[in-house]
Amino acid sequence: MKSKKIIILFSFILSIALLALLAYGLTQANQVHTIPTVLKGEKATVFTLTTLDKQKISLSQFQGKPVILNFWASWCVSCREEARILEATYEKWKDKGAVFIGVAINDTPEDAAAFIKKYGKTYLLGLDDEKGSIALNYGVTAVPETFLINEQGVVIDKIIGPVTEKQLDTFLQKHL
Repeated sequence: MKSKKIIILFSFILSIALLALLAYGLTQANQVHTIPTVLKGEKATVFTLTTLDKQKISLSQFQGKPVILNFWASWCVSCREEARILEATYEKWKDKGAVFIGVAINDTPEDAAAFIKKYGKTYLLGLDDEKGSIALNYGVTAVPETFLINEQGVVIDKIIGPVTEKQLDTFLQKHL
């Protein structure tokens, strides 16, 4: 009888511990984190990109301005979450000199264009090449990923997951 009570007590304690661990995991899964990157503190890798509206741009042309470099895809659920945040923050800071560049990876021009139209995106947006060269050079492992590049062209941080307006505002306030 005593061993049965011990087993029940142990099962109860184990259940509570597992529920607490699950609750912690669920709360942390939705948190946006700044993830260390080997590029932090290094010059951002220069690339050229043809935007979906046929502009040819190079990261080097934005020297002297802070750049928000966002990797996204039309099929990415988290990218939908952050689409309006990126656009609203761009609208707030573009006249002060902030540059926003979105690079779609593993996407088609048609799907990317439909996503851009649906979410009213107006900043510089283009597709990575078939090899994903830009994303590979930045070590992108998932979307969305966002790199914060200062006015000297140095990578300050990398954010994995949907960005927040606060993260972008904090960065831009320091660099504009």
